[in-house]
Amino acid sequence: MPRVSVRARFSRLGEWAGRGTFLAFCALLLAAFAMGGGARGDIASLMILRPLAILLLGYGLWTLRWEHVAGHRYLFGFAVAILVVTLVQLIPLPPSMWTRLPGREFVVEIDRTAGLGAVWRPISLVPGATWNAFFSLMVPLGVLVLGAQLTAEERLRMLPLVIGVGLLSGLLALLQVIGPPDGPLYFYKVTNQGSAVGLFANRNHQAVLLAVMFPMLALFASLADNSGGQALRRGLAIGAGMFLIPLILITGSRMGLVTGGLGLASVLLLYRPKVGTSGSGRRSRSSSRQRTARHQPQQKAWRNWGVIGFVAVLGLGLSLLTILLGRAEALQRFVEEDGAQDFRLKAWDLVIRMVGEYFPFGSGYGSFVEVYQIQEPRALLDSTYFNHAHNDWLEVLLTGGLPAFLLLGFACVLVFGRALKLARAGGRLRKGMLFSRLGLVLVVQFAIASFADYPLRTPALASLFVLAALWAAAPLKGWGEAVDAEGARKAEVF
Repeated sequence: MPRVSVRARFSRLGEWAGRGTFLAFCALLLAAFAMGGGARGDIASLMILRPLAILLLGYGLWTLRWEHVAGHRYLFGFAVAILVVTLVQLIPLPPSMWTRLPGREFVVEIDRTAGLGAVWRPISLVPGATWNAFFSLMVPLGVLVLGAQLTAEERLRMLPLVIGVGLLSGLLALLQVIGPPDGPLYFYKVTNQGSAVGLFANRNHQAVLLAVMFPMLALFASLADNSGGQALRRGLAIGAGMFLIPLILITGSRMGLVTGGLGLASVLLLYRPKVGTSGSGRRSRSSSRQRTARHQPQQKAWRNWGVIGFVAVLGLGLSLLTILLGRAEALQRFVEEDGAQDFRLKAWDLVIRMVGEYFPFGSGYGSFVEVYQIQEPRALLDSTYFNHAHNDWLEVLLTGGLPAFLLLGFACVLVFGRALKLARAGGRLRKGMLFSRLGLVLVVQFAIASFADYPLRTPALASLFVLAALWAAAPLKGWGEAVDAEGARKAEVF
């Protein structure tokens, strides 16, 4: 038998580890969408999802290398900072220190009245909820650790996978509104019965998923090995986009309309007529086609504008049809008075005041329900409870205090800096730059949606957000693929 060198054995081991990491990443992402469509901590499927995430996270840590961390140092830095801040909130403090924390006066008075004496307590007013918040981080953390080890081509393969999941959720939502409001296609006990929620418990989260499909479809249509392949991708992307527009309208989510409009606008930023492929053989085979295309710039330009016009007209037609059939609930909620929205605006005034009262230490991650009920005014009392602030920026500041404020501010600076770097990047536009643009667009969409909801509190969308951050951090060079001459001229948009 031929002898195999030690180096060759380690090389094969590395190849198998790489394949295992990719499969583990896909498994965790699919599991997050299958079992993590709700934001509640008492969902039964979390008993399977979180242990699975911890196991895959352990595997990812075993295969993690320093170069993976160094290549995504900001993302790993944020992950470690969030974990540390959450755990610090759970450390018991001596009474002499704890009683001086802002917002704890009512607990001090209760202790004095009840005669409990000196009690050591953590920063978090609801430690159980903060522990739940800590364990909820295991799913997106697993996605980060595994995703940071993927190659550029493997991250490229994730695009059609995520698009497929989004379309599956859209199809399920369509069947939900056709069927009975209490039918078996609703997977969560606490959900928007009768609404198009798809794989989620909340229609707003479904609408955000559909909205982020538009920029992904735009990039999907640009990636093909040849003109025939791109024509097929373009047709699939157009058909999928036309399927998504009325689905967003019937979700009844106004924030879905806003983020969906942003997603449609990003198509002009992300779609390119032709993106070349790597490999000298492929480049040589496509060089003659590229030279021929340069002799027909006007014809190609008219063709591209024709495609955009066709998409616009078809989308407008489907949207009007949805409105005429009376299913455009999102538009109806925009033009009609909404008591729930008026309630949220009044509640936000109180939440803003509470942010100042608990600053700079916060009330503890996951403690919103309890601390809000302490100060909830009688005018806002009803038969339901306010489960979240429906503005995650405010809720994070309330529960996280100054550390959360600093982390959010630094994240905004990084996103803005990455956008400037992309805008100033010269030369021909490469796949890495397009994926970085895609990741930034998705991050901005999630950030805007979080002003009126809490999408990142679902394991599914939190995992997708981490994948978007990995796409945004993609190297601008090194993928080896460049846009054709016309695409390069359009690369100065961003």
